[in-house]
Amino acid sequence: MNNKDEDSLTQFNDTTGAPVNTSPISYKIRIFIACIEILVAIVGLVGNSLVIWSVILSKKLRTVTNAFVVNLSVADFWTSLSYPWNCVALLSHESWPLESEVLCVIAAVQVYTGIGASIYSLASIALNRMVLITQTMNTYSWWYTPRKVAVMIALTWVIPCVVFFLPLLLGIGAIGYDPHDHTCTDKDDQLRGSEYNLAQSLGFLPIPMLIIICCYTAIYIHLKRHFRKQKKSRSDNNSQPISTAVGLDGKTSTKFTVATVESSVTNAEHVSRKARQAISRQQLVITKNLFLVFCIFTLLLSPYFISHSIPSSRWFVLYAGTIATFNSCVNPIIYAVNHPQFQVVLWKIITCRYSEIQEPSDLLKFLLSLRKNE
Repeated sequence: MNNKDEDSLTQFNDTTGAPVNTSPISYKIRIFIACIEILVAIVGLVGNSLVIWSVILSKKLRTVTNAFVVNLSVADFWTSLSYPWNCVALLSHESWPLESEVLCVIAAVQVYTGIGASIYSLASIALNRMVLITQTMNTYSWWYTPRKVAVMIALTWVIPCVVFFLPLLLGIGAIGYDPHDHTCTDKDDQLRGSEYNLAQSLGFLPIPMLIIICCYTAIYIHLKRHFRKQKKSRSDNNSQPISTAVGLDGKTSTKFTVATVESSVTNAEHVSRKARQAISRQQLVITKNLFLVFCIFTLLLSPYFISHSIPSSRWFVLYAGTIATFNSCVNPIIYAVNHPQFQVVLWKIITCRYSEIQEPSDLLKFLLSLRKNE
């Protein structure tokens, strides 16, 4: 280890000359935080891998919305890869324990770009749901062609990379091992470290959050109007007058005529209408589930960005960052419990019942054929 670097990170007692730990966080607390991050890393890597494999193995899950969901899982997987090295930093005593700090720098890149891609992926999902629910299918098909979807997904990574790397190229801030927090993030003791934190907060949070809030508000208003019209329509149909007519035998016969019945709806049309209603209900459940993902993401990540935006003690920054790490592992759990499409496929994979997966992909068919031949 370079002695010069070690001396620059360590303060010494003026009387005894012994090294003094300048970190405001006790070593026992850092061990506890490291254990949490290891657990989050394991759940995040396994859970997000299952989400990605679900789409690979089932054609039924290959929808436009799920393309953004998979991108979100890739971002969470990428972030989870950084936690083991952050644990190495947390368990260090005075400086980065390895000879090179490259791994710590890579971990910092993974954290910031992964979180940024997650935020912009959530914004893309909200925009996708808004167009799907509030616009016509022609409009939706025009916006969400394979090429345009690929561009949108690329932007969810390009924008966070620009926000992350541009200040560094301009000499604002630095990344790597932070001796005060014992983490692999940005170095707060740098001359313009606070400016770098502000740049990250402004680049990652306001724009995608505004998009998400506007999209889900538009969805809520649209659905509220839609259900109000449905209720009014049912009320009008129920209030149709009962008509009477005189038969050939002179007796009065009663006709319970309703406009929708008199239109002679065929059985095929009735089945088609029921199918459309089922699809609409499923889309509504999916939208609610993805909105839940956004709400949990906001609850977990907001304290971390707030801690950088206002003056606070360093221990709060570290604790807020620890809370934010849970974001990398909660989404697969939400999909497994609530998502109507992912729920079934995920449980089939977890229980190793691959042959029961609906609409298997060509890859899954090939693997099942190999398994059958064996």
